[in-house]
Amino acid sequence: MARFLSDEYFSQVLAALIQDQKWIESTKSLKTSIALNVTDMGQNYLLGVENGTTTLQKVAPGAPAEFSLDGTYDSWCKVAKGEVDLQSAVLKGQLKFRGSLVKVLTYRDKLARVADVMKEVPKEF
Repeated sequence: MARFLSDEYFSQVLAALIQDQKWIESTKSLKTSIALNVTDMGQNYLLGVENGTTTLQKVAPGAPAEFSLDGTYDSWCKVAKGEVDLQSAVLKGQLKFRGSLVKVLTYRDKLARVADVMKEVPKEF
């Protein structure tokens, strides 16, 4: 079992997404990038999506992305444990969102699917 938010964990998240038919279908006409940043651990990952193809890689802090979700390890744990959903975490200030609010509303279901996969992947905290 992978340690939560480790490179191995994110590799498993990517593997789950690229095998998820619901995810593939919902991203067929999508091109975006989302930075997932763990602010208190200095870990930054970039989720890239282009026409149904998904990538997830470790990046340097401040790497360019269309959207960014920044939060502490504890905040990300709450999302991964299902204690709070992604949208509520942003609205409550547990995760900081950067990017176009109007545009992200059209991606809401897709981002929720990423959070669901993050919950489903076996992990230890």
